[in-house]
Amino acid sequence: MSDLALEIKYDDTRDILRKVLGIVSGLVRFIPEVTEMEKMRTTELYVFLFVGSEGRTMNSVLSKEIGISRSNVSIATKSLLKKGLIEMHHDEDDRRFIYITLSQSGRATFDRFLDAFGRIIASVLSSLSERDAERLNESFEMIVKFVKSLSSFDE
Repeated sequence: MSDLALEIKYDDTRDILRKVLGIVSGLVRFIPEVTEMEKMRTTELYVFLFVGSEGRTMNSVLSKEIGISRSNVSIATKSLLKKGLIEMHHDEDDRRFIYITLSQSGRATFDRFLDAFGRIIASVLSSLSERDAERLNESFEMIVKFVKSLSSFDE
């Protein structure tokens, strides 16, 4: 363990948590623009966004990638299926594999979400210098790397 890791104190941990919560709450502020997404439970939202960004996936992949139990992912996918936002398709070569994709309605909802997200990102980026925009992108990459490193604590 590095000396830096050993120096992190309780107050530092609390400060990091506040910053993470600030990022999360800031990023979800634009979701109310999409009515169907306002009504989703948190797990449904994660599943919906993951399926929308990946295009096609399976429950087992969802569970692993978003860190939610298979049973909770299954509950969320059944709810999204009932709402008509996703579809399930058997693999043509091996019917044991079931793929999840967005339905036509789900794609329309996801596209409205992407439009809202794009407007927010464009607005933020237009207020930044080119160097600050690069630093913001580098910071996001660093955060993603950090979060992925946390998954080693789950195993």
